[in-house]
Amino acid sequence: MFKTVLAASILGATSATLSNSSPEALKEMFESFKQKFGRNYATMDEELTRFATFTENLKLVDERNAVERAAGGSAEHGITQFSDMSQQEFADMFLTLDVTKKMGNATLTEVKPYEGVETLVDWTGKYTTAVKNQGYCGSCWAFAASEQIEADAHRMLGYTGVLSPEQLVDCDTRSSGCNGGWPEYAYDYVKRTGGIETEASYPYTAYYGRSGTCQAASSKYVIKVTSYYTLGSESQMASYVKSTGTLSVCIDASTWNSYTGGIMSSCGTQVNHAVQAVGVDDSISGYWKVRNSWGSTWGESGYIRLKYGANTCRIAYDPSYTSVARV
Repeated sequence: MFKTVLAASILGATSATLSNSSPEALKEMFESFKQKFGRNYATMDEELTRFATFTENLKLVDERNAVERAAGGSAEHGITQFSDMSQQEFADMFLTLDVTKKMGNATLTEVKPYEGVETLVDWTGKYTTAVKNQGYCGSCWAFAASEQIEADAHRMLGYTGVLSPEQLVDCDTRSSGCNGGWPEYAYDYVKRTGGIETEASYPYTAYYGRSGTCQAASSKYVIKVTSYYTLGSESQMASYVKSTGTLSVCIDASTWNSYTGGIMSSCGTQVNHAVQAVGVDDSISGYWKVRNSWGSTWGESGYIRLKYGANTCRIAYDPSYTSVARV
């Protein structure tokens, strides 16, 4: 996991004072950042611009850490793969979930309160595949949907394959490819078209922000969606996750570009990203464990923990799951 400061042990910097580091230390952190994430800028002007953005983001890191401490949270913000991007660039590229596309066709279900004794339930590696990376394409909705179908196929059918987010990006015409969409539109597409292919047969090619022409072949479909559902509250979500499995969730990820670890308690309320809730600890100091699609070098090996019981990042906005069958 990429911790709060890339060169902390060398520089002696702390998460509370990054922006107050010496010019030499700032340059060293920037060089470490470039090496870690393979940054090679085309011109010196671009490098200088990115360095300026990097130093401005360190101020934002300090502010977010101060807010977390004031709120009693344990989340740490620091240097990540997004540290040379402005907040607007980050939002334009990664916070593309289209709330206007939220559809009302999902069946609202009720879940009985979970009566088990476990406080923490985590489906990572049981009903989930490895952390993926959507790259520079606003396709979070397609990853959240395909990963939820994967998890439901594993839970219901014993199917352990990796399904194709690219098929959803290319073929779900009611969503907008790399410019955003909605998980339930993706479910509905798979239901209407008759199935979804595997990642192997329809690989992800939109990493650099360009979707392709739909190439889906019904002869290659492996899993179909028969119906999809939503839950009405955070407590309902907890009961479902503890008793049954994972949920696709839609949240506010505006401050996630600097998250490096811990339990986040300070978050916005503008829904703009889709991910998957894979575990929950519903104790007093509990949290949601959430799988993101920004690669395993982000956050806690690709995951983030959100404070439980406070609708943190609006995690209860539209949790969903599917019923599936083999094609």
